[in-house]
Formats: sequence, C-alpha cells, structure tokens
Amino acid sequence: MGMLERMDDAREQAVRYVRRKRIFYLVLGIWIALSVMWFLIDMLDDSSANWFYWPMLGTGIGVAITGIVLLGFGGIFGPDWERREVDKYLRRRGSEEGT
Repeated sequence: MGMLERMDDAREQAVRYVRRKRIFYLVLGIWIALSVMWFLIDMLDDSSANWFYWPMLGTGIGVAITGIVLLGFGGIFGPDWERREVDKYLRRRGSEEGT
C-alpha cells in the first residue's frame, strides 16, 4: 500500500468518525431539548408527583447506547477497533487466497 493510499484511507476514516460524532451530537441535543420540555411540562402541571425523570432516563439510555455504537466506549467498538477488525479480516482473507 502506497503512502498516498494510506493518506486517503486515513482521511476516509476521519470523515466517517466526524460524521458519526455529528450524528451523536444531534441526538444528544434532541435529548436535551426533550428533557427540558418534559421538565417544564411537569413543573407547570397541577400534579404533585414528579414524573419528568422517567422519560429522561428511558431516552437517556437510548442516547448512551447510540453514543457507544457511534463513537465507541473506551476503545470498545470505536474507530480503532473497527480498523483492527478490518485489518484482521483482510489478513485472514489474504491467507485464505494464498492457500
């Protein structure tokens, strides 16, 4: 693999990572807006029971899972893991074709 190909590959990986990060920030922003809305509705209604934290918790778990899927969690399933798995797959395929 030439130097130019490695640079193109690195740029492609960077573009994919930044795109995933942008999607996560969008999801996080929507969750924050919804959480504020739920809090305000709960504070403005006449009931004495506070319920706003239940939808915040439920959707917050979804946001956390989305973040792990898109960006990884401490190197688990992140871009580096993806690159290692692709390299491992390509090495395995190369050894199968050579046999």
